[in-house]
Formats: sequence, structure tokens, C-alpha cells
Amino acid sequence: MSISIKELNKQISLISLDIKKNEYDEKVKSTLNDYRKKANIPGFRKGFVPLGLIKKQYEIPVKVDEINKLVQSKLTQFITEKNLSLLGTPIPIDNEKIDWRDDDISLNFEIAKTPEFKLNYKLKKSIVNYKIIADKSMVENQIESIQNQYGKLISLSKIEKHSNLVVIISNDDIDLNKQINISSERLSKKSFDLISKLKIGDSISLDTDKIFKVKGDLEALSGIEKEKIESISKVNFEIKEFNKTEKAKLEKSLFDKIYKENTPKNQTEFKARVKEEIEKQFINQSDQKFLNDVTDELITSLIIDLPEDFIKKLIKINSKDPLTDEDINKEYDNSKKGLKYQLIESKLLEDNDIKIDHSMIKDFTEKSIKNQMIAYGQPQPKKEDLDKISSRILSNEEEVKRMTNQLISEKLISVYKEKINKKVKEITYEKYIELAYKKND
Repeated sequence: MSISIKELNKQISLISLDIKKNEYDEKVKSTLNDYRKKANIPGFRKGFVPLGLIKKQYEIPVKVDEINKLVQSKLTQFITEKNLSLLGTPIPIDNEKIDWRDDDISLNFEIAKTPEFKLNYKLKKSIVNYKIIADKSMVENQIESIQNQYGKLISLSKIEKHSNLVVIISNDDIDLNKQINISSERLSKKSFDLISKLKIGDSISLDTDKIFKVKGDLEALSGIEKEKIESISKVNFEIKEFNKTEKAKLEKSLFDKIYKENTPKNQTEFKARVKEEIEKQFINQSDQKFLNDVTDELITSLIIDLPEDFIKKLIKINSKDPLTDEDINKEYDNSKKGLKYQLIESKLLEDNDIKIDHSMIKDFTEKSIKNQMIAYGQPQPKKEDLDKISSRILSNEEEVKRMTNQLISEKLISVYKEKINKKVKEITYEKYIELAYKKND
């Protein structure tokens, strides 16, 4: 088989392949003989159908299939050997005019070279890299949550504000009999006032639609379907316990429980540590915005000469449904930004010698698992457990793709922070959310 390439212009080239009969004939004969052995045609015993009849029905489709296999293999080999960097895939040109009855076949494919461009890391305007700050209220709320988490449960004789009650909730009509724990904050004022007159062991019948402040809490806490709850008007509350959490004191014994290393010595250091930890949780959000903002600016500012006609041909070929010229133009306009991003990402990875391999994906996956467990307050997994979880995740192709994209994003954020001109701006989380939603509107 002879293969040649001809440059049509700076972007487009034509690859021509000439296939001789002796390159595919044996494969075609072998396939036709297999068909002959397996064919079930009325009037003939299996395996004794005349070869001429098999050829008449199947020779051209088999020939086309074998030539296409051969061409794909040789085309891929040629592109690799010539180290051609392509945009999209080769497009068959005028191949529908081929007479497949001929012994020798010539095929032509149009290819588009990946556009050449240089990345300019010094953008016209500096990109804001937001540092999200935990305000006083956020720090105080987190400290209160910690105090409650490490606090002591105290029994009460009566309900109080900010207390809990354990009750058996029942109704014979819907077979409801369940012990539940309720925060007093969820009760309506009427329910709270009625229960405040009760002691442990007392019972009271309450209207189903007036027990809680929020509609739907009764279904959520009882686990009974909405339809069943709506079929009754009252439920019985039997008081089993009143209790509240006495907050842990902000003192060294608490700090020692929470932090095994670099334990805060006083409340000032503790508050600073809590603030730092909250702000660490915001880094991923601000980094993602910085990544998106830099990428958007690169896409906008970089001029990349895309082979428009070639891309439109690809759109038409790859569409399952027939497209009008207007459809193709619209699809092209919609895909330009995505194409530019793919080219920019590839260039960034190439220029900064970033290569992603399986071991890196595995390490990144394990790190993600550990971080997730920390976020949910779970202990660090053993190595064998970590291996099992990561192996299960990486056996899923979609998960591998997701992890790869996250790893690439992490690498690009590092590149951007090092090379892109930026300005760091402090912002509260509330203001940051307003900004993020405003941009998405």
C-alpha cells in the first residue's frame, strides 16, 4: 500500500492511500469461506452453499469491511510515524464515488493540523484570586458547634429552650409507635407551651398540623408516609426524657481533645486555629473560580485560527440526524469555545511538561478518599481498605475520567498561580457567594 500526503493549505492536508488487491484478497476469501460454512440458505445443506452464491450476496460488503480495517490501521500508523498532531479525525473525501468492484482502490482523507499558537501568561488584566475569610459570626458558630459536640448531656425535669425531648409518638389507626428525639427549637409555640406543663411519664394528644414550626417535620421524624399522616388529626406524645447539652468550656482540656499536635494554649490561639481551618475549607472553591476566570480570559484573549470548514464537515459527518447549513453554523458557533479550551489545555500540559499516568490518578484518588473521610469525621482507612476503595472507584471508566479531570485542574491551578499575573483579594464567604451567583445569572 502506498501512502502520500499533500499540503492543501497551512491548515489542511490530503492523505491518499492506494490499496492493491493482494493486500486484502486473502482476508476476503477467508471470510467468504467462513460465511459459506455457516450459511443457512433454503435448498442447500449447511456448508454446501455454492461459493458463487455467497460471493454474489456478500463479496462487496466483506471487501469494503476488510479494506476499511486495513486503511484505519495504516492511516493510524502513518500519522504516528509522521508525528502529525491533528485536530479532530481524518475525513473521507469523495470516497462515495469509488467503484468497489475494482481490484485496486484509492482512498483520500482530509486532515486538519492542530493550530499553532503561543500562550501568553502575562494577561492584559490581572485575574483576581479571592481569599475567602471566615468572619466573626462564622468562627463563633463553629466554636459553638464544637462546644456542643464535646459537651455533656444533662437530664432535665421539664422542657427548656434549646433542649431536647425523647418521646414515644403513637397512633393506633396508622400503626404508629416510635421513639424519637426532638429538638425543642422545632416545636411550635403552642406545642412548647403545652409540653412545658408536663413531666417525665406524662402523655398528651397533639394536633398533627400544629406540632412543629415546619410542615413536613412529623413525616420526617416519624418515618410515616405523608398520605398516612394526612389521614389522622392527632398523635399521642409520651414523654420519656428531657435533656440538654451543656457546652464544653473553652479551656486546655478541650483543646487537648481536639488537637493532638500544636495544641492551642489559650482561647485566642484556639479561635485563630478554628478560623484557619474554616478558611482552608474555602480554598477549593476560590481555586476553582480562579481556574475558571483565568481559563475564560485565555479563551477570550488568545487568537487561535480554527479550520472552520473542516470542523463543519466533522459536525455534519458525526451527526446522527441530517443537518441544514443553519444547524451546522449554529453548532460550530456553540463548539468554538470548547474547542479553544481543549487546545489551550493541551498546550498548557505540553508547555509545562505535565503528564498524567495511572499511578498519579491512583494517588490522587486515595488522597480524595482520605480528605472525604476527614470531612465526615471518620478515621483514616487502613492501607488495604484504601486500596480496595480506590480500586473499586478506578474500575469505573467514568470515575477515572472524573479523577483525571480533577487532577489536571489541580495541576493547572498551580501553573496559573505561578505564572499568571494575579491580585489577591480578601472577601467574606457571604460576599463571595453573592459574586459567584451574580456571574452565573
